[in-house]
Amino acid sequence: MKISIITITYNRAHLIGQTIQSVLDQTHGYFEHIIVDDGSDDNTENVVSAFNDNRLRYFRHEHCANLSRLHNFGIRKANGEIIAILDSDDLWKSDKLEKTAALFENPEVDFMTHNISYFSDLDRVKKPYYKHRIDFHKNLLTEVLQFKILPFPVILFRRNILTKMPYLNENFVDGQQDFLIRVASKYKIYFMAESLTYMRLHEKNIHKKNVIPYFSNYYKTTTNLFLTKKISTVEYLNGIFLNSKNLAKHLITN
Repeated sequence: MKISIITITYNRAHLIGQTIQSVLDQTHGYFEHIIVDDGSDDNTENVVSAFNDNRLRYFRHEHCANLSRLHNFGIRKANGEIIAILDSDDLWKSDKLEKTAALFENPEVDFMTHNISYFSDLDRVKKPYYKHRIDFHKNLLTEVLQFKILPFPVILFRRNILTKMPYLNENFVDGQQDFLIRVASKYKIYFMAESLTYMRLHEKNIHKKNVIPYFSNYYKTTTNLFLTKKISTVEYLNGIFLNSKNLAKHLITN
């Protein structure tokens, strides 16, 4: 099955080449890699075109700084049955697509995520983020609401689930958390315990910026699900409590 990989980038010409190479090095070769450039003013386009691989598809978008809008744009350009998300500063293990594509041979798997490892130097990759030792496939709504499974940009999902629910809410600059919560309220999630993505740590990480909106967006998402009876009162109140607690901790430590 064909996999469409969506990567959003902005002024990362110095990093995106490594990211693309980690995709081209995959042992599973049936994919397209869609690069959506949010109006970079560096030589990102030249870096991408230098690979000269017809599996790479480059699209230049007017600068908007809205990751949700840009991801949605990329998905509309996609031809694959499976959608994969990859940030423009991260790297994949060479067998990520081979292992994850095999999972989607099971028609009961619609959405998956997996372990990750942080790095700033590839010679000193940190231990896997999650401590889970074995894979599992189950309802993970509680874990998602309690921040035990996080919206890391490493997900893969069947494109046809978007006929049953919208993708990223463009009212949120980064709607990946909202999407993960909505998916968890509707589908079982497959979690692979193996670390398949190396997430780069550096000063310009997007997740280091605009942290406060994540807490606000969590409240909006869970409130909407509660009002539409997709989550219970207990799930809602426990989630709001944890979200408020995390917000307070962030404000105190920053």
